[in-house]
Amino acid sequence: MTVEQLTWLAFASGVLVTGAVGLVVRGIVVSPGAGAGTLSGRKLRRIVPTASVNDRSRSAIDRAFDALVIESGTQIVPASAFLLCTAGAILAGGGALVFGQQPGIVVCSSLTGFVLPVAWLAIRRAQRIKAVQTELPQVLEMLARATRAGQSVEQGIDLVANEAGGILGEEFGHCAKQLSMGRAFDKVIMSMATRVRVLDLRILTTTLVVQRQAGGHLSDTLERMAAVVRDRLVARRQIRAATSAGRASTLVTAVIAPVAYLAVFIFHRSHLQIMFDDPLGRSLLLTALILELVGLAWVFSLLRSES
Repeated sequence: MTVEQLTWLAFASGVLVTGAVGLVVRGIVVSPGAGAGTLSGRKLRRIVPTASVNDRSRSAIDRAFDALVIESGTQIVPASAFLLCTAGAILAGGGALVFGQQPGIVVCSSLTGFVLPVAWLAIRRAQRIKAVQTELPQVLEMLARATRAGQSVEQGIDLVANEAGGILGEEFGHCAKQLSMGRAFDKVIMSMATRVRVLDLRILTTTLVVQRQAGGHLSDTLERMAAVVRDRLVARRQIRAATSAGRASTLVTAVIAPVAYLAVFIFHRSHLQIMFDDPLGRSLLLTALILELVGLAWVFSLLRSES
């Protein structure tokens, strides 16, 4: 075997051992309440992934990761998403180890390879939530018109599934199929709220469940809710337009330093070589990266609090 193959083998073995030790520590420390009595629940979670989001016997990290995967709208299960993150970490870290053979770069590359799939899922979830918020007023009005015309809630859900389109049309289509197979109305509606965690949609599902149990003028409630959701959407867009200058300046400030560093690294690499060769230079680079990330997180938190 060549040196590169031995290096890859050693790196993969180290990753596997570290992952195994991490799983053992997590099982002992993080989830002490998971015993033999929860075996059937674990088998059930493989069949119904949405049940793992509300399972209090699991750790908060596991529930948050499962919620991220489910709410992103992808067709993969949380276990497959975690394997994808692990594969990214192994490939990125192994490539850095083979070509660079510097521990700091290997660690950073592994973390980057693990975080990139998570960032992609987070972006997908944000886009999906934004689309749901845009589609929700139209869906509420369609349900209100259907119930005012004398149709049942199930018929209104089927109407939205056939006419609305988009993400909510697909979600209501899932609900219509489950209702046609005889599943309980409450469980079907609340499962949609688990897959799409938008506050307004959760209010809608709660309203439908309560109206199913206690009755009431559902069409009037849905019309008022549609007006409120539309007003909130307009206000949110106005606030986003008002803070666009601050977000643009933050983006420019964040991009200037990495772009300048990359330009110097490409055209005048000798000027930066001392930063990699000297231990003090590596410490300064790490400190600069940490301060850059902290500053970006602080500025974005201020912009979010203003909105």
